[in-house]
Amino acid sequence: MATIIQIILSILTSVIVLINGIFGIGNSGDGKVDDFKVTTYLRGDNVYSVADLNPEDFDIITDLIIFECATFNNKGEVEYDEAKMERVMSAVRTVIGDRDIHITLNLLGPSANTNSNVWREQMNAQSKEHNKAFKSGVLEENIIEVLEKYGFDGVHFDYEYPLTNKAWYHYNRFLVSLGRELGDDYTLGVATSTWNMKFTYKAISVVDTFELMTYDFVDANGKHATYEDTVAQIKEIKNKGVPASKINIGLPFYSRPTDLSAYWYGYNSCYDKMTADGWYHCDEINKDFWFNTPEIISQKTQYGIDNGFGGVMIWHYSCDLPATHEDSLLRAIGETTESNY
Repeated sequence: MATIIQIILSILTSVIVLINGIFGIGNSGDGKVDDFKVTTYLRGDNVYSVADLNPEDFDIITDLIIFECATFNNKGEVEYDEAKMERVMSAVRTVIGDRDIHITLNLLGPSANTNSNVWREQMNAQSKEHNKAFKSGVLEENIIEVLEKYGFDGVHFDYEYPLTNKAWYHYNRFLVSLGRELGDDYTLGVATSTWNMKFTYKAISVVDTFELMTYDFVDANGKHATYEDTVAQIKEIKNKGVPASKINIGLPFYSRPTDLSAYWYGYNSCYDKMTADGWYHCDEINKDFWFNTPEIISQKTQYGIDNGFGGVMIWHYSCDLPATHEDSLLRAIGETTESNY
């Protein structure tokens, strides 16, 4: 019986995605949006006081996603450390002041309950725990409770990765249910990748922003998330049914080695040791890194503006220099958007 149900779900999901592609809005040519977003993830583990934030940055940033401050378990309960949440939000609100910046809470879900070292098996085990939460019937209410308590403007999900059609079925159903409960009071956003988008038409209609993770890949020369490869990836999603105006193009403010081994170096720790075209060699681990320079970041931002995308998304805030610094990546975004609006 379970096998038959899975086959039916697989067929239904494939058909829905196909219909989305046929009738969905394309990802280019929609015209420049009026409210181009500059969204950044802010890791809560990096914020201990206002000194960890640069006030001038928030003259450029329009949307802030608070990361590492809350999770949900497989029972649909939202979990967080109150002291940490209050510390982060106090610093954020103090630095932002009276600026009109949209602040959302990112929620990570339950971890995989498996001893497997195989990535796909880990993701499938993770999805089983997520499915329990999505079917709990209480997650929606619990999310709204924490949003109200801390005055958030919305919620974001960073679900990596639903791989099976069953996982997508439960994820899409939950997004629709949550979107209905949030109504016009709060926004709903999701992180997603170009190769793994199986959102249904109903889910797309209730999600306000799709944070496109166009990073963590290298070209034949080991360059991380080049402009050319990023554009090529973006073009692959034109038949997924998601309007360009809802998509924020992901910009890496970090780099990984040419072999994509498990090292993540922030731009601000290497910018003054890089070659003019973005290369940095770390003697300590004997590995090479290629960074997106301010010029590359500007090119990607301009591409988003010219092709009707909703904005850009930064991973992550603490990897950059202050926007007042001439080599700041955020400054490059600000100068690009200012010249267009």
